[in-house]
Amino acid sequence: MHAGFRILSAVAVAASVFIGQAYAGPAREVWKVSGFKTPESALYDKAHQRLIVSNINGAPDAVDGNGYLSLISLDGQIIKMDWASGFDGPKGMAIVGNKLFVSDITKLRIVDLDTGKIVESLAADKAVFLNDVAASGNGDVFVTDMLANRIYRYSGGKIELWLESADLKSPNGIIVDGNRLVVGSWGAGIHADFSTDEQGGLVSVDLASKAVTPFLKATRFANVDGIIALRGRLYLSDPVKGALYEIVEGQSPRLAAQFKPGDVDIGSNDDTIFVPMMYEGELLAVKVNSLN
Repeated sequence: MHAGFRILSAVAVAASVFIGQAYAGPAREVWKVSGFKTPESALYDKAHQRLIVSNINGAPDAVDGNGYLSLISLDGQIIKMDWASGFDGPKGMAIVGNKLFVSDITKLRIVDLDTGKIVESLAADKAVFLNDVAASGNGDVFVTDMLANRIYRYSGGKIELWLESADLKSPNGIIVDGNRLVVGSWGAGIHADFSTDEQGGLVSVDLASKAVTPFLKATRFANVDGIIALRGRLYLSDPVKGALYEIVEGQSPRLAAQFKPGDVDIGSNDDTIFVPMMYEGELLAVKVNSLN
């Protein structure tokens, strides 16, 4: 998610909405929930069988204390709209054990999943705009800093700079995939209005060597926000185009669904993709044809 969405809002208002033509048939909207305040990320909480949605509730970079998290059932019912509070601009999330890790501009917040209380707030040194969060199997947590070309790592109770590289090209979405990170780039040459000199794509970061490698055939095609891995495929959102892309590694991206602009940090369970629509204040549950 990026702070320039305020600038892009006129595009969102003008665009028409449809769950678009997928490459192999239409994507299907299962349900829709409204009433969120600048929703940014959706996360499947498997242990509690629910969804967690982060609400920025204001400007994405404003330290205003307005942010909160919502709980939604898997069939699209509101469990509690304001479940966890005390955030500024909460964005990406990841779960380790019974702790929820939430990026919040320059801090990493740790939330108790039973109570919704923030139990710890850790400042990331020199962070500018923390964005997405991903957890590895050993409990390490990785956090992108979109405006500083950095990835931070939380390990052993501390958050520290793990990688800084121009090859990340404004890193946004992130997942852990085996012995690597898959990172979605917003794009190189980012400007004050959050336009870019070139569009972003996907890169792989080796967890051992930290080498950054662009994905074959998946570069310079999108302003990438959220990423998920589902049934051997990757799905990513481009909130400028309102596009949801499917990636089979080594092949060119394919359009899976088309929305209004503002589809941000997507989440999923085993067969459904959950799409926060930032401008609309909505969460969509979508079945993609190739997953049926």
